[in-house]
Amino acid sequence: MVKRLKDKESQAAHVISYYSGVAKIRGLDEVMLQEVLVDATGQPAAVVIGFDKDRVEALLFDEAFDLERPIFRSGQRFMTKVSDKIIGRVVDGLGEERDGLGSVLGDATPVFRAAPSIIDCSPVTDPLNTGIKIIDTALSLGKGQRELIIGDRKLGKSTLAEDIVLNQKGIRQPVYCIYVLCGHKQQQLQELVRLLDKENAFLHTVVVAATADESLVKQYLAPFVGCAIGEYFRDRGQHALVIYDDLIKHANVYRNVALLLERAPGRESYPGDIFSLHAGLLEIAAQMSPNKGGGSLTALPIVETQEGDITAFVPTNLISITDGQIYLERGLFQKGFLPAVNVGLSVSRVGS
Repeated sequence: MVKRLKDKESQAAHVISYYSGVAKIRGLDEVMLQEVLVDATGQPAAVVIGFDKDRVEALLFDEAFDLERPIFRSGQRFMTKVSDKIIGRVVDGLGEERDGLGSVLGDATPVFRAAPSIIDCSPVTDPLNTGIKIIDTALSLGKGQRELIIGDRKLGKSTLAEDIVLNQKGIRQPVYCIYVLCGHKQQQLQELVRLLDKENAFLHTVVVAATADESLVKQYLAPFVGCAIGEYFRDRGQHALVIYDDLIKHANVYRNVALLLERAPGRESYPGDIFSLHAGLLEIAAQMSPNKGGGSLTALPIVETQEGDITAFVPTNLISITDGQIYLERGLFQKGFLPAVNVGLSVSRVGS
C-alpha cells in the first residue's frame, strides 16, 4: 500500500479518457514523471508516463479499474522490491511474483534511475566470458558493456542469449543474470523456465516476464524492472548481466501507448522520444570505479530485423546507443553455421 500525500487529499483527480489501460487524468498539479497514483484506499492505481498543461497521461495497473473512482498523488516514484532472495524467481513486469513461490521480499528500490556519472565509472577492461568461441575470440565482451544482438526472426538470437546465461554457471566470480522477456508468447516463457530449471541456472538467474497477452503497463515497465534488479547487484560491488528480449517489441508497445495518447507520430509511427527511452535504459550499464564498489552491469539488448534491414528506425537507434553489435545472418544459418554470427558486420567497440 502507498500513502497518498496528506496536503493533496482534497485534490481528487478523475479519468477523462481511457482505452486498454492508457488513461488521461485531469485534476493533478505538480505531479512527477513515473509517480505512482493511488486510489482513496492507498492502493496503487497508475503510473505517470507524461503530462501537459491540464492533464496527466498514465498507465493503469488494473484494466478493470472503476473509472468513476477518484485518483490521488502519492509523491513516490514507481519502485520494485529487490534483495538477494530474488535470485531464482520469476516475476512479472511490475516486479511481483508470477511463479507461485510467494511474495517477493526485499527493500523498495526506485526503478527509473539516472545513469551513473562518468567520474563514478571505470574503463571496461574485465572480460565477460560467454562460453561461445566466436564471440570470446573475435568479438570479446567486457563487464559493463552494452552489446546489441541483432538479426531476423528464427536465427537463434534468444538461443544465443540463453547460452550466455547458462555458461555463467559455476564460474569463480558469479555474474547474476536477469533475463527480461517482453512481448513474447506464453509458450516461450514456459520453455525458458524449463530450460533454466533443467540446467540449474536459476541459482544465478532472475526472469522478468511480461508476455504479449498481458497489459501494456507490464510490458512497458518490464525492461526497467529488470534493469533495477541488475542495478541492485551492481551497487553492491557484484556483477550482473541483463538481457532484454526484445526491444523491438518493447518499442512497439510504447508506440501503441503513444498513439492511444494521441502524441504526434514520427518515423514509422514511433513517437519522437523512443530514442531517449531506450538510451536512458541502456546507458545504466557500466563498470563502476573501485570507489563505488567496482561492480558492473552488462546489457545485451536483442532486436529483431525485417529481411535483414538494419537501417530501420529502432535498429539504427540501438546500434548508435550500444558499444557494438552481434549480427546474425540468415545465409550462414541456412548453411548450418551456428551460431550464425557474421563476423564482418559484427563489432565490439570495447573488446580487443
